[in-house]
Amino acid sequence: MRVREATRMFLRFVPLVLVLVGLLGTAGCAGSLGGVFSGTKEAKTAFAPISFAPIIGAPANVSSSLSSQLVTAAQQQKIPVVTEKAKPADYTVRGYLAASQDKKSNKLAYIWDVTDKSGKRVHRILGEEVTPTKAGRDAWATFDQAALQKIATKTAADLAKWLPQQSAPAGPRPAVATQPPTTRPSTKTTKKTASAKRGEVMAYVPAVSGAPGDGRKSLTLAIKKQLFSKGVKLASAAGSSIYTVRGTVKLSKPSGGQQDIKIEWRVLDPNGGKLGTVSQANKVPQGSLDKKWGPIAEAAANAAADGIVKLIPKR
Repeated sequence: MRVREATRMFLRFVPLVLVLVGLLGTAGCAGSLGGVFSGTKEAKTAFAPISFAPIIGAPANVSSSLSSQLVTAAQQQKIPVVTEKAKPADYTVRGYLAASQDKKSNKLAYIWDVTDKSGKRVHRILGEEVTPTKAGRDAWATFDQAALQKIATKTAADLAKWLPQQSAPAGPRPAVATQPPTTRPSTKTTKKTASAKRGEVMAYVPAVSGAPGDGRKSLTLAIKKQLFSKGVKLASAAGSSIYTVRGTVKLSKPSGGQQDIKIEWRVLDPNGGKLGTVSQANKVPQGSLDKKWGPIAEAAANAAADGIVKLIPKR
């Protein structure tokens, strides 16, 4: 199934673990997104109405809870939320969630893409929430109501700052990320860092293995961008003083319209010794990664990057 087709299935599924506020629930609706925009005179100058698509990448319970909190948080910001299919919304908020876990903490990275009526992305919200690791509990289990509320509150506040007024002239605003865009290392830069200077610590990221669709390329590029933005110098090949970050993707056979995906990032020292692993486990709609990964690659890389950086020595 194409990612575009998966998007059209948002109202049917609410997957497990990946990015932004859990946009797909397990083979079900994302839950009731209660709230309709006001019909009073104030609505003429209020924010443009929005709707929330089911959250992709989170377990059903996380997705449902976050969806409800998003609606409540948006309404507290006086943002009209459309829930009925028959009523139009000027913008649709589509979320992707990704969770990662290391020895000390769990990180939930989220991406919210705001699209206009034509389906064009006009705004993006990036963020993350961190919780302590708890023995015997997976990453998702540590993101309780309080953690999800923080995500919902931050998201609604960002939307309120960006959303056009209903009385404003029609036309989409240019896409703006809430965090500074990561700098993409150029080919020239990569060549310069191909061999490490004496005493300089660098990282080599070979192509991710096992990923369907364009995941080999898009996920590899996404993790490189994240590491580069966090100050990790990149090498074009393994060598002395160069640590290797090796990504592996495993996708299960379809079951109930969904697939389990597991991503492991192994960090190896210059001699090939294993320093540690950052693991990610998710559920996605069946076939949704068969072609383009899109924002899912960015979300997964964003969620894993901090854990990887912690495993790479500074010097």
